[in-house]
Amino acid sequence: MEGPELSYFFGPHLLGLRKTPEKEKASLTVHLGQRSGSGGRGVRVFGPDGRLLRRWSFHGMGGIPPLLPPFAAMNGQYAVVQAAVLAEGDRVVALIGGVGSPRNSVALALGGRGWRMVSSQYLVVDRATGHTLPYQLPMELRGVDLDAVRAAGLADGPDAVDATPGGPTALPGLGAAEDGGAYAWSGDLRRVQSPLTGPYLQVRPERLLATVDRGARLGPAHLVRLCCTGTDRCELEEWDVTPSVWPPEAADGLPAASRLRLLLPGTRSADEAADLLHERLTSLPAAKGTVLCPAEPRTPREHPAGSTTWGSTRPAPRSSTQPSSVGSSDPRAAVATT
Repeated sequence: MEGPELSYFFGPHLLGLRKTPEKEKASLTVHLGQRSGSGGRGVRVFGPDGRLLRRWSFHGMGGIPPLLPPFAAMNGQYAVVQAAVLAEGDRVVALIGGVGSPRNSVALALGGRGWRMVSSQYLVVDRATGHTLPYQLPMELRGVDLDAVRAAGLADGPDAVDATPGGPTALPGLGAAEDGGAYAWSGDLRRVQSPLTGPYLQVRPERLLATVDRGARLGPAHLVRLCCTGTDRCELEEWDVTPSVWPPEAADGLPAASRLRLLLPGTRSADEAADLLHERLTSLPAAKGTVLCPAEPRTPREHPAGSTTWGSTRPAPRSSTQPSSVGSSDPRAAVATT
């Protein structure tokens, strides 16, 4: 995997491709490279003691949880929900909807009303403090979203190479899209030709709207489920939103300023929806992240380095015969187990 490719995906989160000084021991080390004997790309995650924790073949940046960064090897520290997340002052909103929903359309419309992008794809919550964390990945624009940004002046540019899978202009070594397509990029955008969903554009969020600084620690988000219905106008109502959360045990303890449902007449009602959200949410008091009682270091969870195998060094015996409570929604449980 090339440095420019990592920089494109992770933007301000990538601090540099360098070796960690001896005095700075990383909690996790990620190795990216070719898998021996297979010809494919692989990812390996090592603990601070050099023991292999996880290993998998690399097919794309997406998924829940994302393969990179390796949330699955972080001992349940974070909760992850697929959503577009924006902030205005101390207020945070998470727009929950799938690929075919108007999630990006509403996010871009909110950006035009002064909201800043926190994450275009994932709501990431620190389970120890309840804070919402920035995670700036490229936005994926297709259909009406793509038409809208092009009408607003975003140009792909003729210098972006069309990357039809297997075609004569496909660029080798740039990796594959999550659904088997191929990438080509020019600056801070890429055209992706997918065999499943057709062409779409990936754009760094900084090019489209203001973004939150990567070091920001924000309060709980208003969880808003987007629903396209046959209504005549947009409606916003209280609703018991139950998003799909990873890890599943974090769902009960997921902090939320409020839980709402946004009914939209169709995919082209983003401006009306953004006006309604902006008016409603800016009139509500902002929810602050509650710093919980600091826990003792979490009991390490052992992770298989692959589907059925462990690393070459077997895990050390546990210091307690009681089951680990890591990942429990009760923050006191981690303190009670050593």
